[in-house]
Amino acid sequence: TLALSFVSCVSEEDQELPQLNNVIFNEDFQTAVTGTFDTTNWHNIAKTGTKIWFQNLYRENGYFEFSPFGSNEAVNEGWFITPQIDLNNANKKAMNFDVAQHHVIDATNNKLKVFISNDFTGDNFDSATWTEVSFTGPKIGSSNNYDFFKSGTINLAEFSGKINIAFVAIGGTSSVNAGAYMIDNIKVF
Repeated sequence: TLALSFVSCVSEEDQELPQLNNVIFNEDFQTAVTGTFDTTNWHNIAKTGTKIWFQNLYRENGYFEFSPFGSNEAVNEGWFITPQIDLNNANKKAMNFDVAQHHVIDATNNKLKVFISNDFTGDNFDSATWTEVSFTGPKIGSSNNYDFFKSGTINLAEFSGKINIAFVAIGGTSSVNAGAYMIDNIKVF
């Protein structure tokens, strides 16, 4: 038999372990599959038009979707806002989520945005301060319909205390801006 022995030149005390990112908010919408997702602490607001976000299931995956299709309204803007999240419990102050689209042709007029607020109380939607953050959106085109993509890591270091995250979809009833957006697997860490 052959016995191999490995010896390290670095002692355990000299090794720096990577910091684990404590996930302080995680929503995968899997209870949306049965239609029983509790949106009690969420806010679902039709800012323009009448369309709001709704639960959906595709390929056995629950998620939330916004579709202006069939609204007969030139513009629909729906805000889907998380419950309050206390960033003081986060060690990285970052977030990510999965995002998909279907039938989006014109991403200029049919788009998804993400905003953060430190002063949203649930009753002051129009007067709250909302700061837009950048993310990697889904690939647009019929070959990518319903395919989820990673948003990338969104830096939240400029925020502290309790925040709300708003997913804002905009579209209309015309064929060029009636595509839908889906969000899933929201994590704050």
